[in-house]
Amino acid sequence: MRPSFVCAKLEPMGRRTDTERGRQMDRRIRAWFYMAAAVLFTAAFPGMEAVAAETVQAPKVFAETPTAAILPQLAAAAAGPMQAEGTELKVYVAVAVAEGSADLDHINVQFINTENDRSITKILRPDDFANGVYADWISMSIYEPAGTYILDKVILQDENGAYVRYCRTEELDENDGYLALPVTAAFQIDNGVTVLDETAPVLGAVVVSPVQAAKESEITVTAAVADDFSGVDSVTVRFENENGKAVSVDLDAAGGELYTGVIKKSSTDEAGTYRIKKVTVTDHMGNSKTYNGGDGPFASSVLFVIS
Repeated sequence: MRPSFVCAKLEPMGRRTDTERGRQMDRRIRAWFYMAAAVLFTAAFPGMEAVAAETVQAPKVFAETPTAAILPQLAAAAAGPMQAEGTELKVYVAVAVAEGSADLDHINVQFINTENDRSITKILRPDDFANGVYADWISMSIYEPAGTYILDKVILQDENGAYVRYCRTEELDENDGYLALPVTAAFQIDNGVTVLDETAPVLGAVVVSPVQAAKESEITVTAAVADDFSGVDSVTVRFENENGKAVSVDLDAAGGELYTGVIKKSSTDEAGTYRIKKVTVTDHMGNSKTYNGGDGPFASSVLFVIS
């Protein structure tokens, strides 16, 4: 209940019921509340005087204003240790990020050897996150030229597709929209390799055995392939019959410059004449060349018949 003296003080003299007096008091209290709210809002946000005075509901502006997106930021980067496994050289790379308002989708990290402009790139994803950093191994050929590989670019992209791009300060003029890298990182390769291998392997010849066989027979394919420096990494041979059915086989090192592989029985279940279509050879530095059937060191007469 409201104190009676309040009603007696605010109400003018006259014949009014308690209900009428109560309603009038409610209206006055509500009016005072709205006026007070308008005054407080106007004092706190001077630029909103007109809206506050007219609507007395200006605080709704904040509820309707979208929150600004916060982009991820690069915090730290490091490279090392390094280890060799066969013909592969691996360097451990770690990146720390100040997360934005959206989850991170991936990080693109690029190092460059400024002496020959050889670049090496690694993409880090949420699966690579542990102990506060995104980290994994960058793999390259053990024949990668010696030198210092410095952090060249970092691109952070969140799940909304927004990204922040960084590059070396000296490269800002050539990279529009990039920020200067706030950190540096580098690793050293000292393997004695001074010349960059840019030559693909050379195919010498291809032979098949047997030349004629029944359905579901194994066919052995042998090729002679040579490389001038880093060595042959892969040899793939493809055949096709007159109906367009393709049969491919990967060849493995068999000693010297010979590489051999077996076409499985499941691949020779259709009769026809299978002529060589192409041979692709690649070395350990990624140099690759494709020889098409009828060209190069072999002719379309390299074939086998399934009957």
